[in-house]
Parts: sequence; C-alpha cells; structure tokens
Amino acid sequence: MVNSSEGDINIGCHVQGISEYNFFSDSQSEDIHRRPLKIDSPYLGLKTFEIKDKDKFFGRDKWIAEISDRLKKDDALLLLGAAYSGKSSLILAGLIPYLGSYKNSLINITFQPDETPFKSLYKCLAVTYGKQSKIADSCREIRKNTLINIVTLLKQNYERVLIFIDRFEEIFTKTQKPERDQFVASLFQLSQQQDSSVKIVLTMRSDFLDRFSEYPQLAKIHDRYSCILTRMSDEELKLALAEPAARHGVTFEPGLIEQIIDDFHQQGDSLPLLEYTLDLLWKSENIQNRILKTKTYQEVKEQIFSYFSEQANQFINPSVGWRDSHLREKEQEIQKLNLALTELKLREQSARVLNLLPVQPLEGLVLAIQTMGENLEKNPNQLLAPVLGSLKEATNTPTEANSLRGHEQEVNCLAFSPDGKFIASGSSDSTVCLWNIIGNPTAQFLLGHEQEVNCLAFSPDSKFIVSGSIDGILCLWNLQGNLITLPWQGHEEGVIAVAFNSNGDSIISVGFDGTVCLWDLQGNAIAQPWRGHKEGVISVAFSPNGDSIISVGFDGTVCLWDLQGNTITQPWHKHEAKIICVAFSPDRKFIISGSSDSTVRLWDIQGNPVGQPWRGHEGSVNSVAFSPDGKFIVSGSCDRTIRLWNINGNPVTQPWRGHEGQVNSLAFSPDGKLIISGGDKTVRLWELDQILQDRVIGRSQRKYENWVNSIAFSPDGKLIVSASNDSTVRLWDIHGNPIGE
Repeated sequence: MVNSSEGDINIGCHVQGISEYNFFSDSQSEDIHRRPLKIDSPYLGLKTFEIKDKDKFFGRDKWIAEISDRLKKDDALLLLGAAYSGKSSLILAGLIPYLGSYKNSLINITFQPDETPFKSLYKCLAVTYGKQSKIADSCREIRKNTLINIVTLLKQNYERVLIFIDRFEEIFTKTQKPERDQFVASLFQLSQQQDSSVKIVLTMRSDFLDRFSEYPQLAKIHDRYSCILTRMSDEELKLALAEPAARHGVTFEPGLIEQIIDDFHQQGDSLPLLEYTLDLLWKSENIQNRILKTKTYQEVKEQIFSYFSEQANQFINPSVGWRDSHLREKEQEIQKLNLALTELKLREQSARVLNLLPVQPLEGLVLAIQTMGENLEKNPNQLLAPVLGSLKEATNTPTEANSLRGHEQEVNCLAFSPDGKFIASGSSDSTVCLWNIIGNPTAQFLLGHEQEVNCLAFSPDSKFIVSGSIDGILCLWNLQGNLITLPWQGHEEGVIAVAFNSNGDSIISVGFDGTVCLWDLQGNAIAQPWRGHKEGVISVAFSPNGDSIISVGFDGTVCLWDLQGNTITQPWHKHEAKIICVAFSPDRKFIISGSSDSTVRLWDIQGNPVGQPWRGHEGSVNSVAFSPDGKFIVSGSCDRTIRLWNINGNPVTQPWRGHEGQVNSLAFSPDGKLIISGGDKTVRLWELDQILQDRVIGRSQRKYENWVNSIAFSPDGKLIVSASNDSTVRLWDIHGNPIGE
C-alpha cells in the first residue's frame, strides 16, 4: 500500500487533534439520539482496520500519542504484541492518519514480507508508480542498499518517508533464509542512515522475538526501538465499543457494554472476534430504535460462540435457534463466520508450526499434522496454503531422533568410556548423565554437585567417572551412578578440568583459582594444591609414563610439574593474550595451544616454543586437535573457519568454510580420516583425504537448537557424540546419520 498523506508528517511537533471530542464520554444518551441516524454498521467485523477507517478507530489515543512521540526522537519503531492484539490497526488507522497536514510532504509505504519481501515491496510500488517505473524497478536489484536507493528516489517528490512493514514475523515463517538475510541486511543499513526524514515502523508478534537471536542487526533494532503493545484497558474498550455507535446516533442499553467486555476478557481478548460480534449485533438489531439491546446481544452471542466454543475452545457454549423470518439468512451468516473463525485458527496454528520447527521440530510436526486434519475436517473444500506450506516444511525438517534428552540446561562436557560402551555428560543443571551407545540412560541422574558441571573423565578401565563443578567439588562415580566416596573439596573456586593417570589410581584437577590438585581414588589430596598460575587453569594432563603433569593457564602460561608439585621448568609464556585451548600430541612430546590473540603455537614438553606463532585466523582460536599420527593439527576459530596445519606450522589447505558462526570444538577420528567440528548450532563432518585433494569442503550438516559446546569420537571411530546448549546430547554415525530412538 502506497499512500501520500494529505498533510505534513506531524513528527517533530506535538500530535494534536486525536479524538478531540468523544460523543460517548462527553454526551448524554439524549444528545446522541438527536444526532443524524446512520444505519450502516460502524464496525468492521473480521477485517483489519485500514487508513480509510480512521474515523471508526477508537480507544488507542494514548498509544497513538506515545508512538508519535517516540518517532520524534527515533527513526524506527518495532511494535510487539500478542496475536490479534490490534498492532496493525493501531498503525494503519491510528498512527498514519495523524502524521500529516500538507500535501506531498509524507509518503507511506506499507507491505507485508510474505515469501519474498522485495517482491512484496515491488508490488506495493508498482500499483502507484507502474511496473516499469524507476522506483518500482529498483526493487528488482536485491542488494544491501536496495531500500536506501528506493527511499532516495521517493524523497525526490516527498519530504518525508514512512516505511511500514506489517506482520514482520512472516520474514521467519514464509521467507527463505537467503532472501531473509538480504532483506534484513538492507533494512538494517537503512535504519543506520540517521536520516530523521525517514521513519521505519515494524509490527510483529512477540512470540517470534527469539528468532532475532539469529540476526544481531535485528537484535540491535529491538534493543533500541522496541515497545510492547499492551491489552486495552476497560475504559479504552468502552470507548472502542460505544464511540462508533454514538457517532451514528446509537447507544447501548445500560450494562450491555460491561457485559460484552466481561465476555471479551473471559475468552482471550480476541479483538477481531469482538469486532465481528459488534458488527453482527448491529445488523441484527432494529437500528431505528437507536439502542443496541442486551437481548439481541445474547441471541447473537449464543449463536456465534456455541460453535466457536466447541471448535476453538473460546467464548460461550449455549445453543438456541433463531425464531424469526430471517432464519436461513442468519444461518448463512453463522456459516460464514464459522469458516472465517476456522480459517483464523488454522492460519495461526500454521504460523506456530513454523515458529516451533527451529527449536522443537517434533512438536512442530505433530501440530502441522493436527492442523491439516482440522482443515480437512472443517473445510474439506479448501486446503489453506499456510496449512499445506507448514506441513511441507515440517515433513522436511529432521526431527533428530538421536537427541539424548535428560538435562534441563546446557550440556557443558561429555566423554566416551575407553571401552566405547558408555557416554557421560555434565550439565549446568548440576547433574551428570550416563548413557549407553544407543542413547538410553543407564542410571538415574548422578546427583552430588550443587552447581554446574564443567568437566568429567573416565578411568582407563572404564569403571569410574570423575566430575568437577563450578562449586569447586569433585565427585567419583561408578557405572551404576553411585558415589564411591563423599564429594571432594580442594579448590577454592570452580573446577575446570580433570584427568586420570594411565594406571587409573590417581586423578589430577585444575580450577579457576589457579591451583593444581592431585588425588587418590579415596579423595585424599596427595599433596597441598600446587600454585604456579596467576589465573585459572584451563587444561591438565599426565605425561605418557605418568611421572609428570603439565597444566595450561588462562594467563598464557604453561607449567610442568613432578608428582610432588615441584615445577620442573620455569613457566612458559609466549602468547600475547589468554590461552583458550590446548592439546597434546599422541606421543605427548608436543603441545599445541590456541589463543585469543588469533594465533596457534607449538611447544615441546620442556616448554620451549617450536618456531614462530602460526598466523591465519582473524579471531580467537577456540579449539585445536592433533591428528592420531601427529602429522597434522586442526584449529577452529571465532572467524567461522577451520584451518589445517602441518607440524611445521604451514597451512596445508585453504581455510575450510561452512560454519555460519564460531567453531567451538574439533576432534579427529581414531583412524585420522575424519574430522568433526561443532559450534554454530551445527555439527559438520570433514573427510581429510578429500580435503587434501581439494575435492570436498564439508558434509553432513545437522541443525541444533543452540550452540554446540563439545564433540568426540568413540574409541573405535564408528560413532560421534555432541553436546549443546539446547540441553541435549546427540549420537551420530560417521555418515552424519542420527542414532537413537
């Protein structure tokens, strides 16, 4: 919709004239009845208010003034609210009509994103300017600056431009990702122009707000420009009900307005349904009497809402028939209403399906099937496009039966048992879970920690599990989930990493307090905590023969200890910033480290740096791993890339690209042929020999509901396990296929 205002945009001065005189609140019934009688209905039924309906729109004066005031100082507005709360009507019949006073000063562009937002905008402009016009044609060039170019052309004829994008949630429910990305980028660039003559208004259902997490640009718009449209107060509802009738010379019978409002609140505050009820009440009443009566309302209410209560669980449930000569006509009206209400419900459910699929795919699929069933049952002659579309999308979305669900919060760590029969996972919900390799829990939650579990490890014989948590406690468990001893407390702050020695008779732990602790299996500290790091310790390991221990700190230092806690060499410190990750070579002769200074470094076991820092990443290095033969090192970064290096620090291939966000975790398969990576809600599988031949970049992408924190191969290399912030552990085969229920 393109609309040139008959007036200058009122932004920059106080909004005057919003409902300056209300006949309902400022007049007696006798005065209203003296007004000229208009018999046509002032209520819109199920239609959305448009600009031309501004003289029928009442009850939102405070909101019109508030959002007008916001647009004085801001160039954008994101209006959030529940479904059917009147967001679109407020802008179209409330805000826009009150923004003008001089011809050719304001141009209003209104459209909904639909499947292709740029095409929707093109259709909007083509109606006014013609399909071949330069302005409309500029929509065909889908670029970041497309919206800026359109606004520039519009401002050749108008001083101010208002772009209203209604039902912005369609960008997530209907628009495919490639065009969504382009449109969001173009919209954000326009919003950053700081041009006070251009205003952007978006309306969106608030239950879609979590989808903004995919787009930092939209999150910024929300943080700065959003407001939530609250439900109408009873006083506002009285005005919305009574004022349109009063302007037609008609009043409500005493007590009827309060009864209608009470029914409205009891049944979900659906404004379209309320508006339809008022429209049917008007058409059923003898308007010549100038009074809308309670008896007529009861008949209308009973006929309308008995069906709607059964079909949609809303409103009221008595049932009486019409007793006048217009029975057939009234029944047809009711049938039309039933179909309209059914369609409203089906469309809303279809939108819910699309909103559920990215986060709860199985629930989304169930709802899609139920919605299709309702469509076939209640309106078999018309399958709605949104219902078909949502079912198609749901059936194409993997429900991922490999989700090992049990934790209530994000999963922080996991490990395969050395015999390959079990998986252990630790979570922020303070529990440890133990699973078999087909994804079934083998014990109840392992309860012993009071705060989130950060790390865990299996003993070499696969009989025990040690876990450490943010409360500084360590717990030792058997495979039945029983504590072997009481929890151990040795660190003053949280435990970050734990490891067994090769004999399985001692455990080493490190913590945020910068200490290293050595324990026997009864939980006795073999020595006092060792101190050599200035900050927390990120990683720890025994040497291959078990006679020394190496620890790596956040402060960038590496320490080598004997079993009595004495440092064998001076602490090493060669990174320019904090160390984030480390890995030991298979023969334990070398250490590789990644840092927030964007570099990777190789060290020998005596703490001497081998060569210069390896440079290539453009962001913090989050994960590093050695190949099983020790010939290659792989690193993953915040820059969304993975890099493969030889032992001399030379890049072997071009950076591997595929992740849309940072790479958090990497692992080689035991045979060195595969590499698994995780981070941006996906797990990706890479084939080393194909990459070395420059033939394949990556495959087997699998969507998660949140960030992937940790991944690992089973000891035999046949299975992959991954853990995520979505509270799940998932199991895959080496082809990327889910394994589980």
